[in-house]
Amino acid sequence: MSSRTLAGRYELLEKIGDGGMAVVYKARCRLLNRYVAIKILKPEFVKDIKFIENFRRESQAAASLSHPNIVNVYDVGREGNINYIVMELIEGQVLSDIIKERGPLPYGEAISITKQIASALSHAHKNHIIHRDVKPHNILLTEDGIAKITDFGIAKAVNAATIVGRTETVMGSVHYFSPEQARGGYVDEKSDIYSLGIVLYEMLTGRVPFDGENPVAVAMKHLNEEMVPPSKIIKGIPPDVEAIVMKASNKYQTNRYKSADDMLEALNRVGFSPAYNDLDATITMNLVNNPEPKQGGSNREEGDKDLRGKRKFRLNKVKVAAIVLALFLAIPASQLILSAIKAGTSPAEVPVPDVVGMTIDQGTAELDKYGLVLEVDKEVYSTDYGEGLIVSQDPVAEMVVKTGKTIKVNISKGSEEGTVPNVIGRTLSDGVFLLESYGYIKGGVSEDYSEMPMGVIIKQSPDAGTEADAGTSVSLVVSLGEKVVTTTVPDLLGLDVNKARAALEREDLSLGEIGYAPSNTYKQNLVIGQSHTPGSSVDSKTSINITISTGPDDSAGSKVVEIPISYSAAQNEVFYLTVMVSDSTGVTTPINYEQRIKSNGSEVFNVTGSGKGSVKIYFDNALVREYTVNFDSGEVS
Repeated sequence: MSSRTLAGRYELLEKIGDGGMAVVYKARCRLLNRYVAIKILKPEFVKDIKFIENFRRESQAAASLSHPNIVNVYDVGREGNINYIVMELIEGQVLSDIIKERGPLPYGEAISITKQIASALSHAHKNHIIHRDVKPHNILLTEDGIAKITDFGIAKAVNAATIVGRTETVMGSVHYFSPEQARGGYVDEKSDIYSLGIVLYEMLTGRVPFDGENPVAVAMKHLNEEMVPPSKIIKGIPPDVEAIVMKASNKYQTNRYKSADDMLEALNRVGFSPAYNDLDATITMNLVNNPEPKQGGSNREEGDKDLRGKRKFRLNKVKVAAIVLALFLAIPASQLILSAIKAGTSPAEVPVPDVVGMTIDQGTAELDKYGLVLEVDKEVYSTDYGEGLIVSQDPVAEMVVKTGKTIKVNISKGSEEGTVPNVIGRTLSDGVFLLESYGYIKGGVSEDYSEMPMGVIIKQSPDAGTEADAGTSVSLVVSLGEKVVTTTVPDLLGLDVNKARAALEREDLSLGEIGYAPSNTYKQNLVIGQSHTPGSSVDSKTSINITISTGPDDSAGSKVVEIPISYSAAQNEVFYLTVMVSDSTGVTTPINYEQRIKSNGSEVFNVTGSGKGSVKIYFDNALVREYTVNFDSGEVS
């Protein structure tokens, strides 16, 4: 457990996760008095300036998303060399662990999870955010069965070098990458749809469709091999469910669902058999994985297949009664066995959960999950907690104890008569209700800027705990949120990256996206352009994008030539177009590798070069046309 505090606000309590790029801690936000999850980038990424900038920018964008199936991002920050994201703390399991523990999931459960993630992706896509790394490792399931997707910030920051040059966990993502991601091509919303199709495949079958000895081998399979339909692996998967998997994970973007909403609509149309439930799924899986053929080669005693291919069982009343009786008689025996096992097992060690602020019933239920016992010690007056709520506990939260330990708690009797209750941190309506319940009335209400969320009470007068007669008015100050301050954009032209960042930070601005371009005016590695005009007024915290010089423009003498391309030679309706250009420099450059649709007919492609050279046109890696080009005169033959 760590005692470090970030930003003077987030107290790190314990490490709860360790991935390829980040370590996750459970933490307490002292300002808002709530538990959060903090993801801290690993040290090996700190030196990658471009990665860090992408990470911060995309995390800030993800913080704007608000959806029940997306893990909330509360804050993004940096302290020294520590870059971190503050997120909603989810109590539950990672989908990848669930699949590992349980194997194939019943298709009803898999569809439910997929629908929730499709809904989340739809919301993100409508806000122009693409996840780029949808996989079971980034999907959490709460104790209530709610699926939530996370890691929007890190996903975009990953580039091709990161995928093949970092840790094994990062490289594992290639199992869910779309073909266009594997080849480094154009990525859009349909790339997320492909990955979600692979996740659904794994939930239904218990395994990924493509695997190999290394990431490159897996990527090549995404590009070149056809996946085995799920129903060939697990019997009983309905055809309409399999159709969704195959369409979502089609190798060609144009053949997938047009949007996450379209995929969600298809998922909503899936028909469920009333007889299909967890018991039915278990029976079906046992038959598939452990067939016990009877004489004559059949492994079904009384059943057949319906139109969906799922086994149906006809149990007569006698058999049903026998099963129920057997289960009923087995209950006492199983309890005796469980008691014997517990009696022969030494107590386990568990962390004490935080029950402060809960009712006695809630606290008892929470402690019971850890094998702990609640005991009320005394009743005390409190201005912080309402009557009947737990004020304190002993041992305190996070302390490790043995199961069976008694946790003593003190219960609030409310504010002592004639004492003003504490309403700071509550919404205005909640605060006024609490004041009135203690016999006080709302006084004047004013507003002020603060770090507290908008609409929350940040000050009260008289203070909490002050003795005052009933009917006394209490003045309140409500937060307007953080004050927006304007600042002036500095002139960054001619500075290097570090000096440009320092100049921006002096004006309470941040460095945004970094682009690169040749320049005959500024030396290499100096700023030649910025997204906001020097001297202009902008909000503080605004990100300023810059362009860095790559040195003199070596292509100053190059000319642009138009190349006509007809699609008539394409063998497939959807194909990949590659254009290879060579000129007098002797360098051959692939300048395009994207999908085209044959029925669109043709296009005119612009190429650049100098002197004499050639342009070769490839459809699906097959040479279909070669042009001889004089870039100086513009002649094409």
